[in-house]
Amino acid sequence: MNEKMKHVFILNPAAGKGEMQSDLHEQIARTCTERGVDFEIHTTSAQGEATEFVHTLCKQNPDTYLRFYACGGDGTISETVNGAHGFANASVGVVPVGTGNDFVRNFQGKEAFLDVAAQLDGEVVSLDLMQYNDKLCTNMINIGFDCEVVKQVAKIKHSRLVPKNMAYIAGLVITLIRKPGVRAKVSLDGGEPEQRHMLLTAVANGAWCGGGFHSTPLALLQDGVLDTLLIKNVSRTRFLTLVSLYKNGTFVGHPRARGIIEYVKCHTVQYFFEAPQSICVDGEVAQVKELCVRCVRNALSLVVPKGAAYQPERDALPTGTYSC
Repeated sequence: MNEKMKHVFILNPAAGKGEMQSDLHEQIARTCTERGVDFEIHTTSAQGEATEFVHTLCKQNPDTYLRFYACGGDGTISETVNGAHGFANASVGVVPVGTGNDFVRNFQGKEAFLDVAAQLDGEVVSLDLMQYNDKLCTNMINIGFDCEVVKQVAKIKHSRLVPKNMAYIAGLVITLIRKPGVRAKVSLDGGEPEQRHMLLTAVANGAWCGGGFHSTPLALLQDGVLDTLLIKNVSRTRFLTLVSLYKNGTFVGHPRARGIIEYVKCHTVQYFFEAPQSICVDGEVAQVKELCVRCVRNALSLVVPKGAAYQPERDALPTGTYSC
């Protein structure tokens, strides 16, 4: 492969409330023109279209190094990653202009992700991905309560009456009133499936969800394992005593969470649901009857913009259950 490089910006007009798209388009065009780089701006037309566009462009340009920048929320990142995966001539960057923007919370200096010049000067690092059934996930899969919150957020995030940074909180309050749960048999690392009645469960590569909930605080993007959270279907009153711990990521080892929250580091997780179940994958909702998730080491070539860094504050932890 030669040294030819093209920068391709994938703009999702449905991300967030859409108010940043015009300014971002102008910033991309101005900065790339000033730098004299080969670039293209592609605006997506439907959910899932980014995956097909990226995959096709990679196949058609095997001798060009392609940097794709997912300009949207976590769902746009996931679509772009699924299209670029498996191509040695492709890497993926992130310009977080969605509602939650949880993936970039794993990085120091995350404000650099909004700087197009910093993106062009970025370095590529290898990070893990999660494979779920036959697709890839970048950050997290949420099932149960959190997934239902995402459904509510999708309904209210375009309302001018609700600030963008409050959409998740509003969705949480509505979902709490209904308090749906999830029943499934769960197998960890190939063990015997156990019947569970849960308020929510999550499988994570990253440490954040829901626009700033530090839900899997022990997760690392380079440790080669999944962080799995299983929370019993407790009463509303009991749940309310845990919300702040869940949001701040301080529930591990806290006495109020003991016997309610189970936190496991493992390589694979399988769910067998009693009926078709909604799951939230990087902010996008899908339906499955069974779900198999595994960690894929160093599967993502991510562009980290100049001024940002992925530098975890601690070393990777071994597999096993961590006391709550």
